[in-house]
Amino acid sequence: MKNSTHTKDLSFQFNAFIESHKLFSKQQHLLVACSGGIDSVVLVHLLHELHFDFSILHCNFQLRGEESNRDQAFVVQLAAQLGVHCYVKTFDTNRVMKQWGKGVQETARILRYNWFDEQVNLYAANGKQPVLLTAHQLDDQLETVAFNFFRGTGIAGLTGMNNKDGYLVRPLLFASRNEIEIYAKDQKLNWVEDSSNNETFYARNQLRHDLFPVVEKIVPSFRQNLSGNIKRFQETEMLYRQQIASIQKRMLEKREKGYAVAVNKIKHLVPLDTILYEIFSPFGFTAAQVVELGKLLHAHTGSFIQSPTHRVLKNRDWLLIDPLHEVSSKVYLIEKDQSSLSIDEKSIQISAHNNPSSLSTAEKEAWLDASKLEFPLLVRPWKNGDYFYPLGMKKKKKISKFLIDLKLSKSDKESQYVIESAKKIIWVVGRRIDDRFKVLPHSKEILRLKWD
Repeated sequence: MKNSTHTKDLSFQFNAFIESHKLFSKQQHLLVACSGGIDSVVLVHLLHELHFDFSILHCNFQLRGEESNRDQAFVVQLAAQLGVHCYVKTFDTNRVMKQWGKGVQETARILRYNWFDEQVNLYAANGKQPVLLTAHQLDDQLETVAFNFFRGTGIAGLTGMNNKDGYLVRPLLFASRNEIEIYAKDQKLNWVEDSSNNETFYARNQLRHDLFPVVEKIVPSFRQNLSGNIKRFQETEMLYRQQIASIQKRMLEKREKGYAVAVNKIKHLVPLDTILYEIFSPFGFTAAQVVELGKLLHAHTGSFIQSPTHRVLKNRDWLLIDPLHEVSSKVYLIEKDQSSLSIDEKSIQISAHNNPSSLSTAEKEAWLDASKLEFPLLVRPWKNGDYFYPLGMKKKKKISKFLIDLKLSKSDKESQYVIESAKKIIWVVGRRIDDRFKVLPHSKEILRLKWD
């Protein structure tokens, strides 16, 4: 093979990039994703030239007819020439795409990385430390950042792809497409061309073929400028994340079921919209909901907005963040000699007593006159129309009004259970017993229920 100055430079830069960023070592086995295109072929040859231990992974998505089979045959032959193992996976992508209802690129990406995960796990199960390599290069990085900029992903999207994400490594991110092409020609390498790369149907190809050439005419050094900006964006993102983590630690107070944010603490922070987004986005809220989150700071108690996974509820001077859950429709029974009952990761402990003087007044405990109870007892979520006679009262009260008076959050109300005996509510669990079933001085049989 010809050893031009450029070839030596690229090989040297490749090795230096790996070492300076501690991407992987020669003691590790590398799994290399290779499509047969110029980028992945150059990656394979650089690894072989530097004597790394690797195998090749190739995906055949059967999307381009005979061209897909040609690519597979080329990669298999390349692996044989280099004396390395090659693993091939064939997908019926069109069928899966229809089943999932996703676009072709998204479907192919999910299938590809799911299979990559399987291969990595196989090696890991054998006690090895595999690393998955992809051939993303600098121009891919620039296209990613430009695409994210136009989509409005914020500063995180402007940092581009990382050199290393867990076991996934991108060791060619330093090299431009032009440098890779020069290396391939100097080395007289063969590769296959993916005809879909020239189709402007895909957004990324439109950037590559239509937009970038126009920008380059206006600002000839734009690729170099954008590459430099990416490094600055990455460093800015690090500082930004450190500050956001500090704010989140101060603002988010852990509660039993979720988190709480003090309205008076957060509403004076600047820039408020950005802080609201960063605090609430981990709970599924989008940038489009930031305006509503801001309004919630000044809304009445009981106002709320939801994400697909969480709800933020205004409760006086707090914003309560609770996970969404379906109100349980399950019904449980407590038999006469039962000692415990598990409900929603909690439990009711059940015991018999005969000494009224040992009564506790704790809300989590119910001390009841067992002679007035009919078994089995019924445990269920409360519903509209339910009523009981709260301890100390001779008039009935609706459960809904009772819970409102306790100033409970919406999620607490939804998860509230009651216990019935012969269709009469004897305990609003963890809150109050019914006066009709209280223990009296002459009570001889006493049932104790404790909500843990």
